Amino acid sequence: MAGACWLHVFPSHPPNNGILILHVRVDVKRLRENGKLYPWPRPRRCPRCGGRLWGHGYVPRYFEDAQALWMKRWRCPDCRAVHTARPRRFWPRFRYGIGTILKTLRMKIRDDRWRPFSHQVQLYWWRGLQIQCSRMSNVGRPGWAQVQAILDRDLVPVTHAIQCETRRC
Repeated sequence: MAGACWLHVFPSHPPNNGILILHVRVDVKRLRENGKLYPWPRPRRCPRCGGRLWGHGYVPRYFEDAQALWMKRWRCPDCRAVHTARPRRFWPRFRYGIGTILKTLRMKIRDDRWRPFSHQVQLYWWRGLQIQCSRMSNVGRPGWAQVQAILDRDLVPVTHAIQCETRRC
């Protein structure tokens, strides 16, 4: 909750006005209740250039449900980068939590069934896993060992990106 982990997320050297994600331990329930009044941990310095950071307002982001959560942003006047906070339990560019995604993959691998929510979203994750598995080795049907191997490399196993993002710092 109070501790934080800051990370440069793809691309590793963004343009001067690029947006970076700061993965922060967040109590999502409390964030939902408090909105913009949530006590965000303030970064000591810019993770990109080491400069000072100023508050840069809030931006709505959607995670798992239809209610937007207000994510804190900071701006570095030195390198002009904008940094946006994001809960640690979500991979970049995914609105469902890591636990939800991994449970879905485990069920699909073990039981060859989908969980009782959006099949399109789950199929997107499955196809992303197939892409990442094919990058590592020639596998007809991904198994849990392949998921674990991708996670062990600190990569997002369900991304469709060719240049796979790291999961965390």
